[in-house]
Amino acid sequence: MNLKDIGERIRLFRMDILNLSQREFAQRMGVAQGNLSSLEKGHQLPSCFFLWGLHATYQANVHWLFTGVGEPVVK
Repeated sequence: MNLKDIGERIRLFRMDILNLSQREFAQRMGVAQGNLSSLEKGHQLPSCFFLWGLHATYQANVHWLFTGVGEPVVK
């Protein structure tokens, strides 16, 4: 598990799939923009709360976030 890769996939999901700014995405996810920035840079592991919210709100594929395998969105 590589934190930088996970962070990059979070950033790609935010930008390419949701087309949201970091600020807007952080607000919608209920996290500080600085925390989101830290996640996207691979400086910290996303919390269970963040992952659950990402999946529940946007149908994000958590397996893809951690491994890069599969599709970014659960169908």
